[in-house]
Amino acid sequence: MRFFSLDVETANYDSSSICQIGIGMFENGELVDTWDSLIDPLASFHWSNIRVHGITEEMVRGAPAFREVYPVLRKILSGNIVVHHTPFDFQAFTKAYNRFSLQPINIQWLDSARIVRHTWSQFAKRGYNLASVASHLGIEFRHHDALEDSVAAGKIVVEACRLTDRGVTEWYELFKTNSK
Repeated sequence: MRFFSLDVETANYDSSSICQIGIGMFENGELVDTWDSLIDPLASFHWSNIRVHGITEEMVRGAPAFREVYPVLRKILSGNIVVHHTPFDFQAFTKAYNRFSLQPINIQWLDSARIVRHTWSQFAKRGYNLASVASHLGIEFRHHDALEDSVAAGKIVVEACRLTDRGVTEWYELFKTNSK
């Protein structure tokens, strides 16, 4: 079982204003590698976003823009299942592709929140945000850091796979016919 987990932070209310990307690589239920980068969103930062993640314009000065890390992302993620928690990260990538006129990477997106809602009855209708689920499972992480959030989402999927005896490919097949 191999999959990647991904999370982004954004500079403002426009989800294409990605200012950090974090990726975890999981094999056989274990985190085996990570990749993360600050991203210059080529946009202004809103104070409310800074308050959430702590990333400022000064911190991303000199960092690559999304279009500059796109080839690296394509190499890492292409053809793989990529876990994200709720549609936000998928939508951010879609908007960034459009904003920078980039071809979407061939990714099999898998929403860990949907897996959570099917695995744990107490999260079926509400309370399935990343922090709540991670706390319930005893997963410690620094919330709103893209790498930490991506790893937490990956660990949640690993636990759901263990409990349900389903692999990530089976989860992907279950949800792929439903639109995001």
